[in-house]
Amino acid sequence: MIYIIKISAALFALTLIAFAALQLNDPDPTIWTGFYLVCAAVPLLVVFNKFVRPLFWLAVALCAVELVLSGPGAYNYYLHMDQEPLMQSMNPEKPYIEEAREFLGAAIALGLVFASAWLARFTANKNK
Repeated sequence: MIYIIKISAALFALTLIAFAALQLNDPDPTIWTGFYLVCAAVPLLVVFNKFVRPLFWLAVALCAVELVLSGPGAYNYYLHMDQEPLMQSMNPEKPYIEEAREFLGAAIALGLVFASAWLARFTANKNK
């Protein structure tokens, strides 16, 4: 069972690292690469049976801030999603498309961070 937990945590970390790598061609790569790498550190440490609570809360706070900041744009995209594909090049006249992508990325990252915390808790209970 412990191997399934470690493999899951490793997949979560690799997913977030891949998200970070995709941000290297973004107009603001430092912010987004750093964001995803902080989030990736949580499951990566779970692979090594470490859970750093302050790092977890930092990742949660960063995700929450991004969800709040990009939430209005994501809602605006939701209103137009039948007319606009999410996967299109950036358009300065439609910033809500980029904000919707940022919202989804932050939501996925938050889910993976919480899932990693759950795995860490499950692992801690198994080691007792």
